Amino acid sequence: METTRRRCGTQLAELAALADGSGVGFEDLLLLNLLGDLGVPDGTGCSNVAWRRETSFVAHNEDGFPTEDGHLMVITLNIEGQTPVTALWYPGFLTANAFTATGSGLVWGGTHIPVVRPGLTGAGRHFIARALQQAPTLDAAVAHLRAHPTAGGYACTLGDSTSGRVAVVEAVAGRVAVHETDATHPLLWHTNHLRYLPEPPDDPALLGDSRRAGAHASRYEESMARGRVLAAITPPQREPSTAWFVETLTSESLPHGVHRTAHGADQFMTLCTVVADLSSGTIMLRNPKGNATQLALSDFTHGNAASMG
Repeated sequence: METTRRRCGTQLAELAALADGSGVGFEDLLLLNLLGDLGVPDGTGCSNVAWRRETSFVAHNEDGFPTEDGHLMVITLNIEGQTPVTALWYPGFLTANAFTATGSGLVWGGTHIPVVRPGLTGAGRHFIARALQQAPTLDAAVAHLRAHPTAGGYACTLGDSTSGRVAVVEAVAGRVAVHETDATHPLLWHTNHLRYLPEPPDDPALLGDSRRAGAHASRYEESMARGRVLAAITPPQREPSTAWFVETLTSESLPHGVHRTAHGADQFMTLCTVVADLSSGTIMLRNPKGNATQLALSDFTHGNAASMG
C-alpha cells in the first residue's frame, strides 16, 4: 500500500473522489481495487485477439459474472490538461481494468492475470493502469509499465493507430515481457495466463498441494483451454475484417470457441465484445444479445454520444 501511495498519488486521489461522490467508504473501494494485487487468485476472464500486417486490429472479449450484465458501462474521461480516455468501466473501480481507447490513438484490452506470488515492491495494478492511459505512444506505454512495476498484473494487448503497431505486454509482479507482431506472425492472442515471462508467478504449482491450489488450477486450465482455441486459428490469407474478429470471439464456446455463457461449470459470461480497426479508424461494440454499434474511433474516445447511438 505504501508503494501505491508513493507512486500513484494522483490515482489514489481520484479513487478518494469516487468514494466521496458515490457515498461508498474509501477503504472499501481501495480493497476492491487492490484485490488482484494480494496474491489471492480470484477468477479469470477476457480474451484478446490482435492483428498487424497490412492492417491493424485489436479485439477484446470482456468476460465477467452474469450479475455484472447491465452494470458494465462505457465512460469517457475528458479532464482538463489530460488526453481524453474512453473505457469499459465497472462501477467502483478505477477506469482501467477492461478496455481503453485514448485520444492519443492507443487502444488496449486487458486480461487479468491471477498472480499467486505478487511483487512485493510493486504498486496496485489498477493505479498503474490508470496512469498508463496518458501514454502518447506504444513505446511510451511499454516504458511506463517498465518504470512502474505492479504487485499483481495484467497482460495488455496494445495497438497504436498512428503507427499501426500491435503488441502484447505482460506486466506482472514487478516484471515485464513484450511480444510484438510482425509480417510473418501477424496474429496475436492472450487469455488469463502468462505466455512470455519465464518462471511465471501465476503457475498453480507455486501454491503447492492445497484446496486453494486446486481451485486456481481449474481456472488456469480454463484459460489454457481458451488459449488452445486461439492458438489453433489459421491466420487468414487476406486482411481480416471486423466481422472476422466478431466471429472468432463470439461464434462458439469451449471446446471450440472462447465465447462465455455462464453455463455448466463456467461462472463467467461475455459481457461485451470490442473490435478496434486501427487502419480504418473505427470501433465496434457488441452486447451479450448480439446488438452491435460501430462508430469512428475518434468519436468513441471523445465521448461523442450522438455517434454512439
